[in-house]
Amino acid sequence: MDEKETIQPAAKAETRPQKSMRGTLRWMLAVLLAFGLGALLIALTLYFPTRQELVKANIDLEHATATVASQTDQITTLQTGNQTLQKDLDSAKLHSYVLKALSGVRGASQAVLAGDYAGARLSLIQASDALNILSGLLGTDQKDVLTAMQQSAAQALTKLKIDLTSAQPELDQLTNNLVQLENNLFPNP
Repeated sequence: MDEKETIQPAAKAETRPQKSMRGTLRWMLAVLLAFGLGALLIALTLYFPTRQELVKANIDLEHATATVASQTDQITTLQTGNQTLQKDLDSAKLHSYVLKALSGVRGASQAVLAGDYAGARLSLIQASDALNILSGLLGTDQKDVLTAMQQSAAQALTKLKIDLTSAQPELDQLTNNLVQLENNLFPNP
């Protein structure tokens, strides 16, 4: 043999535990590869589509939130307008009853001047009805004035029964009080 030739030691034969270890290692690598491929498959089929749905749902939620905010602003604007209109309606209703009472008192005055007892009585009853409705519409600061007007209307009605012309001073006072009430509640600009 040449010296240059090296003698390689003969490969040792694998022992049974080494073979068993190598087989186990191969199976473990195969199982790990299968788990890895399974995880990749799950990610591709479940995770990514679900993620896209979540992104779409978030966009839809933001759009819905913006819509709700916009509609809430519209509702607030409408409620404010509604409150303003309701105040205007209440004011117009109040003014209407003040004018009905004033019209009734003036109608009674005209009937007294014409000597029409039935017309004067009817007009004064209509004025009293309007004053009763006004008492429910006015605030507490006007209640005393209105109570005095109701008493004045009742006295005028009583005086009408006795003598038609004796009610005229009471009717004039009632007219002045109603005009003053109208001017206080609804000042002219």
